[in-house]
Amino acid sequence: MKRMKRATFTAAALLSCTLTFSGCSLISQVVQPEQDQTGEQTNADGQDQGDQSGQDQGDQSGQDQGDQSGQDQANGQDSSSDQSASNSSNSSSSSTSSADGSTGSDSGASSGSQGQVSIGESFEDPEMQDKIEVLSAVRNFDSSKKASSIELGGEVVLLEVKVTPGQKYSGLIQSGALKISEDGGTNFRYDQTDGLESEMRAAGFEPWEDINRRDGGTHQGWLAYVPNEKQDTYTIRYERGPGKVMGTDEKVPKFTKTFDIPAL
Repeated sequence: MKRMKRATFTAAALLSCTLTFSGCSLISQVVQPEQDQTGEQTNADGQDQGDQSGQDQGDQSGQDQGDQSGQDQANGQDSSSDQSASNSSNSSSSSTSSADGSTGSDSGASSGSQGQVSIGESFEDPEMQDKIEVLSAVRNFDSSKKASSIELGGEVVLLEVKVTPGQKYSGLIQSGALKISEDGGTNFRYDQTDGLESEMRAAGFEPWEDINRRDGGTHQGWLAYVPNEKQDTYTIRYERGPGKVMGTDEKVPKFTKTFDIPAL
């Protein structure tokens, strides 16, 4: 009887060790990163953190708004009649301006005569093997959506870009890689193409679309920028940040190229 119990215990222990070893081996295979991705995993991690942060902020915001809501509603009742009268006056003034044809969202606005200038800048990202050609730019683009920015001294600038992505790595080539500076290269700002797509298409300028390197081919489109202050020339910077090849110790250094948009 003692021999049977001892044999049973030995077999159970041996089975437990076998399952534990197999489980560790399986987990190791699951978390192994893919080697054909460069920046996709980093973006995914950023999105996860962003989602969690949004939830935490949302919980806190809900409490703060709940406490403040009662006070705001009480204060709002006292000023509602004054605000209503002010809005009525503004509406009447806006209608008069539109009738005169001087302002209004239906009419285009420009900081000068619209015109196209040639740039002819070509370069290649040596690490990613992406080929970028900056063909031309449109100055003083007529835009009703950015009429207020133009009236305050700004300008809408379009940039024509052609890209042939490399096939060495995967990933996207996005519009954010090309930024504009109105102060000679000290500060750079992103494009605002998304808000002007309909106006651009109506004028014959096909907006830029992000490029997947795996698609290959050649892609061409226009980016829209809205500097706050109109300048004779602008500086454009193309920047692809540094990265690391997933599953290896290989690092990819960043690549930067700057050039100017000339005056008309």
